Amino acid sequence: MPAVWAFLQKHRRALCCGGLVLFLLAVLFGVWLVEVRPCESKSLAARLNDAYETAAPPIETSAVQEFCTDQPLTGLAFVFYLSGGQPAGELALELYDADTGLLLSASTGQMANLIEGQYIGLGLDTPVPAGAAARYRLVLTPHYQNEARLALGCSAAPAPGWDGARLEADGQAQAGSLAILASTRAIGRFVSVFYWAVSLLLTAVLAGTYWLVSARRWPAHRLYAALCVGLGLVFCLVLPPYAAPDEEFHINQAFSVASRIGSYLDFDGWHLSHVSLGNSFRRPGDENPVVQDQKTTVFTWQAVADGLFTLSPDRFGEYIEHEGDLQADISNELYLASGLGVLLGFVLHLGFVPTLFLGRLANLAAFAALTALAVKKAPFGKPVFMAAGLLPMTLHLAASYSRDSLLLALSFLYTALCLDAAFGPYQQLSRRQLAGLAAVGLLLAPAKSVYLPLCAFCLLIPAARLGRRARAKQAGFLACCLLVFALSGARYQIAGFLSAALPAGGEPAAAVQQAEAEPEQPPETETGPNAAQSPGGPPAADSVCFSASYILAHPGLTVQLLARSAVQNADHYLKTLVGGSLSYYSLEIAWGWVVCCYLLLAFACRAPAGPPGAPLPKAVLWGRLLAGGLALCCCGLAVLGCVSWTPTYYQTIYGFQGRYLLPVLPAALLALCPAAGWDGRAAAGWDSRAAAQQEGRLLLGLAAVNMGVLVNAMLAVMAR
Repeated sequence: MPAVWAFLQKHRRALCCGGLVLFLLAVLFGVWLVEVRPCESKSLAARLNDAYETAAPPIETSAVQEFCTDQPLTGLAFVFYLSGGQPAGELALELYDADTGLLLSASTGQMANLIEGQYIGLGLDTPVPAGAAARYRLVLTPHYQNEARLALGCSAAPAPGWDGARLEADGQAQAGSLAILASTRAIGRFVSVFYWAVSLLLTAVLAGTYWLVSARRWPAHRLYAALCVGLGLVFCLVLPPYAAPDEEFHINQAFSVASRIGSYLDFDGWHLSHVSLGNSFRRPGDENPVVQDQKTTVFTWQAVADGLFTLSPDRFGEYIEHEGDLQADISNELYLASGLGVLLGFVLHLGFVPTLFLGRLANLAAFAALTALAVKKAPFGKPVFMAAGLLPMTLHLAASYSRDSLLLALSFLYTALCLDAAFGPYQQLSRRQLAGLAAVGLLLAPAKSVYLPLCAFCLLIPAARLGRRARAKQAGFLACCLLVFALSGARYQIAGFLSAALPAGGEPAAAVQQAEAEPEQPPETETGPNAAQSPGGPPAADSVCFSASYILAHPGLTVQLLARSAVQNADHYLKTLVGGSLSYYSLEIAWGWVVCCYLLLAFACRAPAGPPGAPLPKAVLWGRLLAGGLALCCCGLAVLGCVSWTPTYYQTIYGFQGRYLLPVLPAALLALCPAAGWDGRAAAGWDSRAAAQQEGRLLLGLAAVNMGVLVNAMLAVMAR
């Protein structure tokens, strides 16, 4: 027994990791058996003729129908009516080329399984490719074993486009056409293969996180970066390109940035004037209707898998303009990382799908690197930055083309650098530190106007650490931030709000002129009073909105709008902050995972206690007030931006989402942290073991919650 106990103690970490893997695989197998395996029968369908207001006479010998379609066929479904009870026996289907009489495919089914009044399908033993025949002839032959008979639903008149097609029942011509639903593509076992590929990757991420945390050798920022990249890769697979909010417009802009840079590198006669950043450019072959569908389905996964290792036939430097493809912003700085990823795809002559993924991975890598640096530089509150960076909603945006990917990274890093400058172990800041802080702040200032107040976080830095003319340096930096903001397209956002009414059309003619606080597509969950008044679209051109002048003239109505929004849409705001509603807010995640996310945020705010009787720095109160005040100011501006786009006849705020608050989430959480958490000495090492344990448990919890959210999202996609 002592030997067994010694063995268990020696290999405890490996045994626990193995037990965790076995437990996860058992749970995932149960999910596959109950939820995923039945989805192998899913298929795409085309309604060849969907009218069945009448029924052909009960069939004794056979029914023959000629029809036309250019779709591939993997199965055919018909509407059956039962006469005299449930028929028993077999129903045979044969599909011929009507012109040559060649048998193309056949099928047999049991009539005991027929259900009256709905489509019942028969699979074809040999899939028929598109264009296999100009005209088809199908023959249904029942082999009865009792007295009951079946009839087929059909239209009263011949189906449109089936000119000259005949319907016969027992050799007698009928006036109408059979109702036929054709299966054009079956998903088959691919859905199970994809599920297990994602599940095994998630299992490896969670088990690897446990192994590294239990080893206690990697610092917190490295563990965070590895987990961020691992989970981000899975988000890229489960929610492929075009799945994130308004990602279509972000992709257009990233591809245009890549085309613009590529035009500098092309020496075969192209000129820079051919590629304008104000228009959407990409290669001629960069098209895939299935992948470009914003609503992710299992067939989107299959199309992505089929095109993942393709090459492009287009030469480098060959770009065409897509006039109807709008962009997301008038500024392009936040698309530099994704644009460089796309450019790499151009250089390597990769196909459309792998190029899309390179742009996403470039954004993810930039986000992981910058936020890991924020975790490293933060003198305290590291769990706060890790929790905010690993929320499902944050990772969903980071692993997409959304400009919010770099916006979140810059806001997190700037907050951490300000804290490091104010509370780090320095007597005076070096020029290198000041230059880095200023560079990040100046990149953040023009990103989105509602987060401009966050630049004032530099006021937290004590004057003694800035050297001579400290206050002049701070004022000069803030003035530069305002100047950069004024020179960027963000200035139009302020002018638009201060105008008396919304621009014509409810939104600018080109998407590049959108206000940053403008809501994207109205969330599908926000279907209360607004849905009956403006179903699923932007405000009407002639509507009056809550502009600055209207708010000042009607403060009571504005307060009522805010109150109704808080009451009616609070669940939506809470879910979209942490990731309880993903994609175009059409993939709803179970509330249990949402609660877990908020519990982990609360756990991240829990700071290790300081030494008994140790005095706290005098700047703690000022720091907490400044962090909380700036967070509230940015949140208020985000709400105000959406209010300004809300028509006065709306009952709730148009399009506001919780994710708009993510850039200031670390500052808000730090303001809520206990005062002891701001004590630099507590993070400097006196109780570093307790801090490391807290960070490790937090990372494990975040990895587990993200795994649950991703599996939940997969099941939601399969249920479509």
